[in-house]
Amino acid sequence: MKLYIIAPLLLTLITSCSKDFLKEDPKSNLTPDNFYKTADDLNMAAIALYTQVNGAFNQSGGYATLWGGDDMTVARAGNKISYSDFDTYQATSSNDRMTNWWSYFYATIKSSNALIINYPKATAASEDDRNHAAGQAYFFRALSYFFLTRTWGEVPLITDNNVDYNRPKATPADIYALIVADLQKAETMLPDVWDGNKRQNGVDIPPTRGSAKALLANVYLTMAGWPLKQTDKYALAAAKAKEVIDNKTTWGYDLTTNYGDLWNKSGKFNHETVFGCYFNVNVSGWAWENYNMLTPNAYAPDDEGGWGDGYGEINFYKNFPPGPRKEATYQTVYFLNNKPENAVDWTKTQHKHPYFFKFRDDDAFNPVNHVNNNWIGSHTVPVIRYAEVLLTYAEAQAMSASPDASAYSAINRVRNRSGLINLTAGLSQTAFRDSVIAERGWEFAGAEPAGRWYDLIRTETVAKANSNRDASEEALKNVPNDATHTFYWAPIPIGDKQLNPNL
Repeated sequence: MKLYIIAPLLLTLITSCSKDFLKEDPKSNLTPDNFYKTADDLNMAAIALYTQVNGAFNQSGGYATLWGGDDMTVARAGNKISYSDFDTYQATSSNDRMTNWWSYFYATIKSSNALIINYPKATAASEDDRNHAAGQAYFFRALSYFFLTRTWGEVPLITDNNVDYNRPKATPADIYALIVADLQKAETMLPDVWDGNKRQNGVDIPPTRGSAKALLANVYLTMAGWPLKQTDKYALAAAKAKEVIDNKTTWGYDLTTNYGDLWNKSGKFNHETVFGCYFNVNVSGWAWENYNMLTPNAYAPDDEGGWGDGYGEINFYKNFPPGPRKEATYQTVYFLNNKPENAVDWTKTQHKHPYFFKFRDDDAFNPVNHVNNNWIGSHTVPVIRYAEVLLTYAEAQAMSASPDASAYSAINRVRNRSGLINLTAGLSQTAFRDSVIAERGWEFAGAEPAGRWYDLIRTETVAKANSNRDASEEALKNVPNDATHTFYWAPIPIGDKQLNPNL
């Protein structure tokens, strides 16, 4: 991201501050009173948000909270134990992996709050400039709270930047109320299309009005399930997703022709990504958030010099329908010790599990011998995909009215792209919904932000899904309960609990 937007602006800022830097000058100290004045000020404040969001999605740490789903598992050894703790339902407040999301999302919220509070002061900027900056802040604050409450449940709801170590936890209902309000603002304040260096290869880098609508549709769908169970939100989810589908040409959204194109290094900019995080390993100097650490090492097998942060659960893999989607999702051939002459299938690997190939194909990956020449990459992380919009519509339409022709058309577009035939006609509401949930699981399997885990939570099927666990998997330390919702939410990080007695 920073190669396209942030780096030039930082260069401008450094140049403008270089004269007589030893002389004390209060105007050189950036404060809310003297910073939020011009369009450039707003642009720099908005750009800062991307550093935080990129940091949240560029490494495995936060994704560890999704390992409780039935699609991902990991060896319980070494530095993988913190991942395994979520997979086997024994995570504690001291878990070091989950703090990546907690810290980055709250940092995003803090930066968003500053922009939301101060953007009206930018009197030297145009109304469009003010709206576009604030629209990004509202979008990112909503996105951050959406991940926080789905992961941790009741969390502090902060809309100011005052230091307060006695903030109470807010209920999910209150958090969702703010998320909806923020996205309703974002969808009116964001543009349909960006220009200049905010648009690369015909793809918008920042969120657009379409991004806000797509996220709001998913929020409504989630509100219809556990814990709120506001079933009236199904209709709102369907209507909002339909807005995106009906106007997809406005924002340039569509499914890629081939599922595998999403994960090829040549597919960095694609029209299926409704909102994504963009990285560039060639940015000079070291900046953690510039680089994607999900690729190429994180999910590569140990047998090929990878880190093995996670791999596919066996029964989920076996139930995954064959076809081009499965072939692109999982690695099919493994070169032991990176020797092509030692080619085996997943059953002959060290951990005897199928590994995910998503994010593997990057500039640092050598397809000839599967050597990873770098531990960081430039792969795009799609936070929202158009496939999710279609599946959100299909489920929400079926649950708010009936599995009509439009609902079937939406799910069948995703199925057909994956090499599957049309879904069986005439299904009941419940059977159709279950088919969509299964489809989402296959479509977003592995370390994607549209995690399988969140679908299991909202449909109250965590225990049910994990009951189909191969005997060779690591045994569950605790067993989740779909009636009492035990182990549905991650524990609050110990550092914040020690600071705030109300957590």
